[in-house]
Amino acid sequence: MSGRSESPESDGSQEARAGSSDQPPARKRQRVRLSCLECRRRKLSCDRGFPCERCIKRGTSDRCSYEARNGDVVNAGSGLPPPFPQLDSRRFGTGGAGVGVGVACLLYLGKRVNTIKKKRFWTGSGALIQDGVAVGLHREPSHMAGNISVYNQEMRRRIWTTVQEFDMQASFDHGLPTLLSQLHYDTNPPRNLDDDDFDEETTLLPPSKPQGEYTFSSFQNLARHSLRLRLELSRLLTGPLSEIDYDQVIRYTNDLTHEIDALPSWDLDADKAKSKKNPLIAYTLLHVQLRQYIIPLHQPYLKLRKQNSKYQYSEIIYYNAARDIVLLHDKLYEQGIRALNFLREDALTTAINLCSVTMLQPRGSTNMIIINSHHTLKLIEKCIVMKEDRLLQCGNNEPWGYSIMCAALGLLEAHLGTKTSEVAKSTSAERFVNLHYRLMSNQEPPVSLSAATDNPMPATPGIGPRPALDLPDRAKVTKDPVGAPAPSSAVEEPPADKLARQSATPFSFNPTMSAVSVDPTAPGSWILGAGDQAQPFNLDPSLELLGLNLNELWGESWELG
Repeated sequence: MSGRSESPESDGSQEARAGSSDQPPARKRQRVRLSCLECRRRKLSCDRGFPCERCIKRGTSDRCSYEARNGDVVNAGSGLPPPFPQLDSRRFGTGGAGVGVGVACLLYLGKRVNTIKKKRFWTGSGALIQDGVAVGLHREPSHMAGNISVYNQEMRRRIWTTVQEFDMQASFDHGLPTLLSQLHYDTNPPRNLDDDDFDEETTLLPPSKPQGEYTFSSFQNLARHSLRLRLELSRLLTGPLSEIDYDQVIRYTNDLTHEIDALPSWDLDADKAKSKKNPLIAYTLLHVQLRQYIIPLHQPYLKLRKQNSKYQYSEIIYYNAARDIVLLHDKLYEQGIRALNFLREDALTTAINLCSVTMLQPRGSTNMIIINSHHTLKLIEKCIVMKEDRLLQCGNNEPWGYSIMCAALGLLEAHLGTKTSEVAKSTSAERFVNLHYRLMSNQEPPVSLSAATDNPMPATPGIGPRPALDLPDRAKVTKDPVGAPAPSSAVEEPPADKLARQSATPFSFNPTMSAVSVDPTAPGSWILGAGDQAQPFNLDPSLELLGLNLNELWGESWELG
């Protein structure tokens, strides 16, 4: 009788293992750690998280699942807390496969709002389309087998429409084609119904309500009406480079205007206390997603205005489209609704569009755009305020969009003569660095208790004191009696070449700004110190997607030296 324990993973019988007593006893095989299916397929190590870290970094959290010994598949969704049992994929029966795509839509939405890996937004939306096609969301559910309930049929239509809009917007933002243009689908638009109008027990779906009556699915219902036109424009704008006939551009502009005029005008000033429905977000998004196509359509003809006066129409329609988008967002912002501003980059694009079309007009002209130039400056200021709010609320400290907007405002002010070139440059830099300090003041870097005790954080311009916290990789500064920061004698001043690499701004900046009156005692004022260093930023600007060559604007309009 042998005292050795058996390993359940061992192959072979008990008799074969007890064959010879003169050999050393066999070592017990170590149990192999369980990895998720994605890591096992790629032969990578897995931390066994729900989902694991590798799947999170690759953006495949929805496919992170684990195979048990008995062959059952345990999805990562089973690790969710009890308040969310409806997200458990093992509970989805026949007809509920689209719910998994709905969860993927929420993940994609969270990444867009928080600007996580923005270069993958287009591939992420394309993956949503592929996931929807894989479960048959692109086919009309009423034409399928009769085991899909009426409730699930309508939910599949809503999820498919949501996926379509995500892909269309990502295609427009990146200037790349959409998968929908090469896909056959016959799913009907979702009906204009509220969530309370049907449930899982419904056997006959109620008829769709009139378009003039706002419901929580009004946006999805109305967006499908203009989808064919937007798909045609997407093919035109992302297709091969070719000469587009100007008459064709006018025809598309008229079609877009017709779709805009056909949108219902809901009661946008209804008392919120009487109804929980607020149609302003749906109204704004329906208008913006149509007006945004007018801008790239007329972009190539702006500079042709000097050669042919017929292209003046492009200048006016281009300016009006950008102005209307800003005003629509500003109306939302005034009511404290920031959701749409966090989802889209309209504040950045429209600010640059307004700047570019205004700077093409000669100073002193009686053109309508120049006459409204002071109003244009206020619109760009509104865009900058909205961008600041987004960065402070859920930004990832990416400076390029905000710095470009500040530079665009300075360029326009110098072009219109409201400020000199030097004052405009210093004001733009001051606004940018001031936001940097505001972001720094909201950060609490992790430091050890001993380091926090030995190195208390000094007072920093524009930042309130935080006891027991110290900013990482920043030179300690002290204020002289005048208020200007000077390097502390207790800390060695970093070399000049290191300061050049770690500037507080992404451009060369002289901290002495004699052209701007700065009050050191005023709240929020600042003077950049020689020993100031900044945290690293994500250096990934992309200006070509905006349809504007900023290098050309800088070269022609900015007085350097």
